[in-house]
Amino acid sequence: MEIMFEDLTYEAKARLLEAAGIASPEEMNWDLVPVAIVQLEDEGHDSDRDFLVEGFFGDSFDSDSDEQA
Repeated sequence: MEIMFEDLTYEAKARLLEAAGIASPEEMNWDLVPVAIVQLEDEGHDSDRDFLVEGFFGDSFDSDSDEQA
């Protein structure tokens, strides 16, 4: 499943732009390409995680990391 910038709430858009250090989604082509792709695992696989997230940050974006500080 693709997550597009336009699918995000206003608050999520603002946080994403700030975290990426950019002023506009066009700077990352987020007006054309997804900000993340979520792939749900098949039920037959054993895993501690229910999903995998691939984004343009290189590693998975952890939305809880800034709340733990």
